[in-house]
Amino acid sequence: MTDYVKTAARADQSLRRKGGIVVLRRVVTGVYDPDVGAAPSTTTDYEGTGVKIAYEAENIDGTLIQAGDQKLLLSALQRNGLPMPAPTTADLVLFGDVSYTIQNAGKTEPVDVAVLHTLQLRGI
Repeated sequence: MTDYVKTAARADQSLRRKGGIVVLRRVVTGVYDPDVGAAPSTTTDYEGTGVKIAYEAENIDGTLIQAGDQKLLLSALQRNGLPMPAPTTADLVLFGDVSYTIQNAGKTEPVDVAVLHTLQLRGI
């Protein structure tokens, strides 16, 4: 039987050799507070490792995948070794000083162990 925790660690090591530091930014909005007149929000950054890949021209349909979109292979582990939370379309990705929205998020997850996240990014 395959040890997918070790597989995720090997994928992380490979991405660290080939990729760069990526920040997954999650903003969670709380309950509306009438005394303040707003809903407070909390921002949490998760530092990970990823590789950006340009989509090939034949995959760009102008609707689902637009010119300029990037594919990101994101490690299932944070830089500190903890599991990376599963990215969602509500999160942002920071690669250097450039921010991206997540248009689509998928993951390779045999037997409930995330090995790799695959994201479609669009610049903002």
